[in-house]
Amino acid sequence: MAGSEVQVPNPRKADLERLRGDLAKEVESLRKALKGPTEEIGGDRVWVGKNARAWHRELEGRHERLGERVDRLLPAVDAAIRGEPDKVSPSEARAYRNGT
Repeated sequence: MAGSEVQVPNPRKADLERLRGDLAKEVESLRKALKGPTEEIGGDRVWVGKNARAWHRELEGRHERLGERVDRLLPAVDAAIRGEPDKVSPSEARAYRNGT
């Protein structure tokens, strides 16, 4: 091992894995965040009329787009995790922790 630096666990990978775990717990609630308001406005119980229908259509579209975007979050984090090495040099780990 002459000339090679000792490797340490990659702190960026560890942070990404923690992010994934936290995100996995929230994905379903994020996906459904606009479901209740969309159903209430569209159900003629809370608000009725032309403006209510327009708001319902707007919320429905936002609800669908939100779900599509949330569905891309975990795969994006998974790809970032796969792109990180398990070990890095101590200087790389320090630089990451120091934000440089």
